[in-house]
Amino acid sequence: MLDGIERSLSRLKAATLHQKYMPMTYIPEAVSVFMDFEINGVLHDLGINPSVANKLKNFDAKLRAPVMIAALGRARSYLRALESEHGGDGSFSGDEINQDHLIQDRADANPPQPIQVWTEQWVYVKRGSRAKEIIVAVSELLDEAVLLAKTTNLPEDQAALTDIERAQLIAILETTLAVLKAPMVEPGLLKKTARIAAEVAQRAAKKKAEEALGTSLGYVAKRILELIASLM
Repeated sequence: MLDGIERSLSRLKAATLHQKYMPMTYIPEAVSVFMDFEINGVLHDLGINPSVANKLKNFDAKLRAPVMIAALGRARSYLRALESEHGGDGSFSGDEINQDHLIQDRADANPPQPIQVWTEQWVYVKRGSRAKEIIVAVSELLDEAVLLAKTTNLPEDQAALTDIERAQLIAILETTLAVLKAPMVEPGLLKKTARIAAEVAQRAAKKKAEEALGTSLGYVAKRILELIASLM
C-alpha cells in the first residue's frame, strides 16, 4: 500500500500540474489504497473532510493536484506510522495529524482575538436554486482549503501564516462550512469569510509561500461572492 502511495506521489510531483483538476485515474494505485482504507473503516482517521475523502476513493472523480498531494501525504504518514514500532497497533500518529494537534494546542494556549462579524439577515435557500448549487461548490472548495491549511511542513517563519493565524483561518472556514449545511445562511458571515480568504490568498502570493493554499482561498473568495450575489 505504501508503495502505491509513493508511486502516485512521485507521478504527481513529476508532472507540471499546478492547480489543474486531475482525474483520480491518474493515480490508480492511490485510489485502491483509499478504497481499502474505506473498507477497513480507517479513512476518517486521515483527518480529511468527507467531500474530499469521497473523491479519493472514486475513480470517476477529479481533484486539483495540490489537494491530491496533500491527501496522499497524509496517507503516506498513516502507513509509515503503521509500519513503525509504535504504530503497529493501528493507531495514527502521522506527521500531518500531529501538525493538526500542534495548531490546535497553540490556539488553545494563546486564543486568537475574536472575529467580529456584522449579522445582516438570515436567508432561506430553496432547494434546486442557483444559490444551492453554488453552496455545493463552495463547500467542496472549503473542504479543500481546510485540508491545505492543515497540511504544511514549513516552519512558522517561512509559512504564509503564523500558527495562531492558521488556527483562526481553519476555525472560520469550518464554521462557514457548518453554516452552509443549514437551511438558512447569513451573508454577513459569508462576506467576512470571503474577505479573510482573499487577504490570506494575497499574503501567500506576496510571500511566495503556501501558494496552493493561497490559490484555493482565492477560489473560495470568488465563489462566496457569487453565492452572496445569488442570495440578493
